[in-house]
Amino acid sequence: MKIVTVIPLEKGTFKTDLTYFTSKDIKNGSIVSIPFRTRKILGLVTSSEDASNAKSGIKEMSFKLKKIFEIKKHSIFRKEFIESALLLSSYFISKKNTGVITLIPSIFREKYDEIEKFSKNNIVPESNHSSKNIEAEKILFQTNFEDRISYYKTLIRGQFALKKSVFIVLPTEYDIDIFEQALSKGIENFTFVMHGGMKPKKIIEQYEKIINSAHGVLILGTTQFLSIPRMDISTIIVEHESSNAYKMIPRPHFDMRIFAEIYASKIDAKFILADTLLRYETIARKEKESFGEIYPLSFRTNFDRISIDIIDPSKSNEEETATKSFRIMSEKSIEEIENTLESKKNVFIFSLRKGLATYTVCKDCNETINCDKCLAPVVLYLSRDGKKRMFICNKCNTEKDPETVCTNCGSWNLMPLGIGTDTVYEELKNKFYKVKIFKLDKETVKNSKEAEKLIKEFEETKGSILIATEMAFFYLKEKVSLSIMASFDSLWSIPNFKMSEKIIQLLLSTLSKTDKKLIIQTKNKNDPALLALKSENLLHFVREELKDRKNLEYPPFKRFIKITYLGDKLESIKAKEILAENLKEYKPEIFGGFVSKNKNQFITNALIKLDPQKWSLPELLSGSKIDQNLYNLFSSFPPSYEISVDPEDLL
Repeated sequence: MKIVTVIPLEKGTFKTDLTYFTSKDIKNGSIVSIPFRTRKILGLVTSSEDASNAKSGIKEMSFKLKKIFEIKKHSIFRKEFIESALLLSSYFISKKNTGVITLIPSIFREKYDEIEKFSKNNIVPESNHSSKNIEAEKILFQTNFEDRISYYKTLIRGQFALKKSVFIVLPTEYDIDIFEQALSKGIENFTFVMHGGMKPKKIIEQYEKIINSAHGVLILGTTQFLSIPRMDISTIIVEHESSNAYKMIPRPHFDMRIFAEIYASKIDAKFILADTLLRYETIARKEKESFGEIYPLSFRTNFDRISIDIIDPSKSNEEETATKSFRIMSEKSIEEIENTLESKKNVFIFSLRKGLATYTVCKDCNETINCDKCLAPVVLYLSRDGKKRMFICNKCNTEKDPETVCTNCGSWNLMPLGIGTDTVYEELKNKFYKVKIFKLDKETVKNSKEAEKLIKEFEETKGSILIATEMAFFYLKEKVSLSIMASFDSLWSIPNFKMSEKIIQLLLSTLSKTDKKLIIQTKNKNDPALLALKSENLLHFVREELKDRKNLEYPPFKRFIKITYLGDKLESIKAKEILAENLKEYKPEIFGGFVSKNKNQFITNALIKLDPQKWSLPELLSGSKIDQNLYNLFSSFPPSYEISVDPEDLL
């Protein structure tokens, strides 16, 4: 009899691996069907030993061992894929089962038996790779979209000639559509799209074709579909590398770019990180690690055909504001909109925030108007029918009477501040009442289908205006003649240590959707990001930003690990004491969150700054490791302490 340790391939928090028995010989990495409570679930075998060697341990168990129902004929997952998933789980301090199931599409678990049958002729063989670090080729590729596509076409055909396959990892369905259109011509029968938005039946059909194709294939998919056990993948490319979509917001906070890199190293595949502008931490890695380049990294913006105007709206409206209320759009912007619409061309106006105003203050006592339930600042919105104004809390969705008074002094003298999509919409609909104006933000559309429908109608309506947040970049397919950033200065109001980088990415994204002219409304014409953009060369700006990060001990020069606790006042005081005591060896910085109260609870953050060598995987950095003492400390914390490695922000 064998005593078998199993990782459950099921969602849920399992404190430990599960233990079962079987009379059959079983290999590590096998997929089994196991009883769990009243259900039957899949499990991954991590170890087995003869019961005779484990007798004393069996006697000490506080539960009765159950028998494995079934040992699947073979695993549909490569050994290297599972190893990579477990390594990623360690890096992000996640439970093993959480890590593995996060990286496997749910349809592969739900339809395992069906997939196993049609892949029986492609049983995943034992790997020849050892578990030691493999020096796979790693390359940075930073140039414009057109040049990257040209290179990929040559690369793909070259790999096909060698009977090899290529996997291009992409962050969103939108990116996948763009790359499919650009790369599939002439190789349609060997190009496969895979993402979670597809219907289950289509995913299985595509999987079967991929696994059984005798010809090399090009797979364009999200990271999870690296789980497809195609054995001839020679190149893995992480495209649009700067996209925030690669980083999971909810637990376990995985960064899928890291997983792709680990997996490429495990299977000895060439690994390419590519974008118009790579993340600054990725650019910095070139100096410290053995990254090659396809071409020297290009920092030229290459938007020569687009005119960029930087306008101070307060100066252009100076005479008008002496007698009238302030207008969001400058006279120059209005004039350009009029000219564009007369030519039956479309206009895109970017606004950072949704709503009429991002917050409201009392002009008599300067008190911010907050939600009654969770105390977060409320946002002033315009109803969908355009007839009603209302305050809504973005945190708990509570509505507040628009006729409210200041809770501090009782004054009615409230002043909305900040420029949102509704603010811009209200102004433009009065000026261009005959023009079709579309608005896209999380309030106006419920899901991606509604967003796609809205954008399609906008693009088909010539001489129309789109007012949108960052959401628009995921759906716009056609370029517009004129783009306007309504309030560039508001970008700096976001408390994020990566904000200057994000601003450059937003500017590049806006330019990529623009055909003729970009207008940026700002009171600071000497903003370094704008000067860099106008110079058409971002090299100096990026170098200065990296120099600042080094001086401030920010990533990539330090590894950030953030621990967050949410509780009432007494619990938060206790949490601060626990964090300070348990982590004192690592000198944590302990501070409150940006919104200090949430439903009578307080946010407490602790930040640890580490030498990257002390918290990096060997597959990524030579000589690096996970600090085992710190890992054990984190593992001992209860689930109420949320741990985030490489957080996107500190608040």
